[in-house]
Amino acid sequence: MIKVLDSFVADKIAAGEVIERPVSAVKELVENSIDAGAASIIVEIRNGGKSYIRVTDDGCGISFDEAETAFLRHATSKISSIADLDNIVSLGFRGEALASISAVSRLTMVTRRAEDMSGVKLVLHGGRVVSKDRTGCNTGTTVIVEDLFYNTPARRKFMKTDAREASSIIELIQQYAVCYAGIRFMMINNGMTLFTTNGDGDPYNVVRMLYPNIARNGLIPVENGHIKGYVADPGSTMNTRKGQLFFVNGRLVSSALIEKGLEEGYQGRIFSGFPAAVLFIEAEPCDIDVNIHPGKQEIRFLKQDEVKKEISDAVSYAVMTDAGIPKGFVKNIEKAPEKQLNVDVQQKDETEQTSIRDFLKNLDRHEPYVPSESVEMPATAEEKEEIYTPVSMPAQAEIQPAQKPAPFEFSDLVFKGYVFNTYIIMQDSDELYIFDQHAAHERIFYEKFMRGYNNSAHSPQPVLTAFTISVSNDVYSMSGEWLGDLIRMGYDIEDFGDCTFIVRGIPPYMTVDEAEGFARGYAEAAGEAGGSNKVVIDKLIMKSCKSAVKAHDVLSEQEINDLMSELADCDNPYSCPHGRPTFIRISSYDIERSFRRK
Repeated sequence: MIKVLDSFVADKIAAGEVIERPVSAVKELVENSIDAGAASIIVEIRNGGKSYIRVTDDGCGISFDEAETAFLRHATSKISSIADLDNIVSLGFRGEALASISAVSRLTMVTRRAEDMSGVKLVLHGGRVVSKDRTGCNTGTTVIVEDLFYNTPARRKFMKTDAREASSIIELIQQYAVCYAGIRFMMINNGMTLFTTNGDGDPYNVVRMLYPNIARNGLIPVENGHIKGYVADPGSTMNTRKGQLFFVNGRLVSSALIEKGLEEGYQGRIFSGFPAAVLFIEAEPCDIDVNIHPGKQEIRFLKQDEVKKEISDAVSYAVMTDAGIPKGFVKNIEKAPEKQLNVDVQQKDETEQTSIRDFLKNLDRHEPYVPSESVEMPATAEEKEEIYTPVSMPAQAEIQPAQKPAPFEFSDLVFKGYVFNTYIIMQDSDELYIFDQHAAHERIFYEKFMRGYNNSAHSPQPVLTAFTISVSNDVYSMSGEWLGDLIRMGYDIEDFGDCTFIVRGIPPYMTVDEAEGFARGYAEAAGEAGGSNKVVIDKLIMKSCKSAVKAHDVLSEQEINDLMSELADCDNPYSCPHGRPTFIRISSYDIERSFRRK
């Protein structure tokens, strides 16, 4: 028998979609505070947020008449019609947060608008109003959430340890403190204040304070069109993506598209790990869909290719420069603050960049607190003074434009030595550069092969004896997806029937054995997502690696000069095709620090 669920049962089910863990509740409350125009926000949690969450702000507050309405499902001040869904500029808009949180907790809200003589104290248990009274309080809103999921024990079973739940909340507040650097954030865990940001509007200062691992070697400013922020140099990677913070129109998001654009922006210079990045992306509200995830953690871009390219171009513009050269002594030496804050960026003409990706495109494209009757939030005078000092700063992060710099100049380098028959030492006015001869030569050969491929007509070179390659039935059925690629590369190849192909001509830049192995591997990888691309990459890298001078091969000074000259002419002289740096730099400051002169 089909029946309509009781509204309170339905509310608890719906709450489970929006409020999965304590961090979900904190996220919704903090976003409400930001939308309310807060200049200061306190977040306090106990027992990982399971027993106690408090979010206090100095925002616009809520009137006595509307306080109870705010806890009705789908009650919102952010939108009023379906057309508004195409122009969402606030973080919250669906009117589900307060209703969902109150349905699964004991909740107290104390709020007052600046124009009201008194505020309101509203208490709800399990979504039902217990009391509503006028009270004295400061301008703004405090929401206290206690005993989260007390009435849905099944949900409590799936919560993690107090420490892990607290960690998620702390990380969330750190992230919002970066994005909204003009807001003063205070984070309190089990009575201990973990951090307080100053709300000066500079996200870089917040990153250095809250994410020392990200900023340990300095960050490179990024600014290009709708993309702003900071990225790490290619040599400063992390083991996970936790160092990557993405904000779209002030909204913290996870996005595979942004991750891909970031990766492509490094032009193949990441040897291992993930580059740290803090990116602020502005998009027309009508060009994004922020309503595809219950927690609003994911968004969908309408113009995906354009967004990815703009991100890639912005990152490339920043890292393909002097600022993007990996630094020596990075593990033990801190970069001087003035050097961290003033990093110049410039790039070679983007249309001249050559990378593996370009080649592939050519192929295919947080003891419970109970407020008194006369509530004064925060509880102590010291905390009150800390929180309610007005901050005349814009809330959201504002990235200051980077100064226009000059690109890295090989012509300024002076040869200073050659060590271990592998590393070339060069110097300019106050920097020392160490070049890896093998990596540098790999890059040179790789780009030569690329130019040869791109510029040649790819006419097949006949072979004396034709040979055949046999494939499995699944690969044979997909020949339409890979056979044309081989022909464009310079193969004279055609279907020979019975899952076999005959090859009568090969690319002029391959030997017969190379051509046969390559064609067979390319076909076999066709059934894997991206498999063929991997084969192409491996082939080009292997060929350039085999051709390049090896470590310990002794070079004369003239050969070194020729090597440097050819590297300078490369479109990407900063890394070998594997992503390893071709050279690193050590500043005179770093050396002086090592000798305790600084």
